[in-house]
Amino acid sequence: MRNENRNKISKQIQELPEDARRFCFLIENIDEFEAQNWLTQISLVLPRIHAVMEVIDHANNRAECFFALSDIDERFELFCHLKKSLGEKDGYEVGEELIHNELYGSLSEDLADLYFEIKRGLDIINCGQENLSVALNLWRDGFFLHWGQHLIDAERHLYHLRVHHQI
Repeated sequence: MRNENRNKISKQIQELPEDARRFCFLIENIDEFEAQNWLTQISLVLPRIHAVMEVIDHANNRAECFFALSDIDERFELFCHLKKSLGEKDGYEVGEELIHNELYGSLSEDLADLYFEIKRGLDIINCGQENLSVALNLWRDGFFLHWGQHLIDAERHLYHLRVHHQI
């Protein structure tokens, strides 16, 4: 049984770069998709990435920490493009108890932050498959220090859109 679990975990980790590529492809090509289909595809790939991040946390020790933010101007440019493309499906309320305070989240912001962190790991892997462990460490550390909350918020908002038949 333990061997089966190890094999399953190993398979999930090996599939992560492909899921990451799929996510980045969707972000980079948002204009090539019908909005509903694009949101559906994003809502399917994010949970796969999330599940593996939990596995990586338990599979690796945290001896080192790799994390750095990318160019703020590039992030803002992508955020604006996503926001324009998503339109009214972009914003969401943050917590029911905060409704009167009018605090809102943005799917565009979440996805832009996810994109740059995930893309950074892919760029490392593209320099050589031997760099997979470095990319996994970067993703793991970034997940817990920064983009994990964006992933959870994006998944929550996409779930809300699906439940309300908006995707």
